[in-house]
Amino acid sequence: MRYVESVEMHAYRVSEKSSLERREQTRYGVRAIVKFEWTENGVSQQGQGISRDISPKGMFIYSSVSPPAKADLRVDVSFREEASVSTNLQMRAMGLVIRVESPVALGAGQGFAILNRSYHLYNGLNVIQD
Repeated sequence: MRYVESVEMHAYRVSEKSSLERREQTRYGVRAIVKFEWTENGVSQQGQGISRDISPKGMFIYSSVSPPAKADLRVDVSFREEASVSTNLQMRAMGLVIRVESPVALGAGQGFAILNRSYHLYNGLNVIQD
């Protein structure tokens, strides 16, 4: 994944022994622009936010607009604006909203977590990972 390495990010692993979280994938602390859409009651909805972290299995997105839990979502992530060097790296994912978090304190961000059902990485026009 040499393309991803050009984006400023921090990797961390949550201990599998933790009673709160049991992640098996490394999560990358990446701030990137995220656009998403879903259908609710037959009406197409859209939103935009900022990623908190991304892994092959899913991501957490800060946004003032949150789709409902269990919503199917199409997500487009652009690393262009947040990269420390010029990049055309983009990611498109189809996912399921597994958790919606409300702000717990004044000024705290709200957001939601998704489970990736599929994703593709692009370097502008071409798929670089299926």
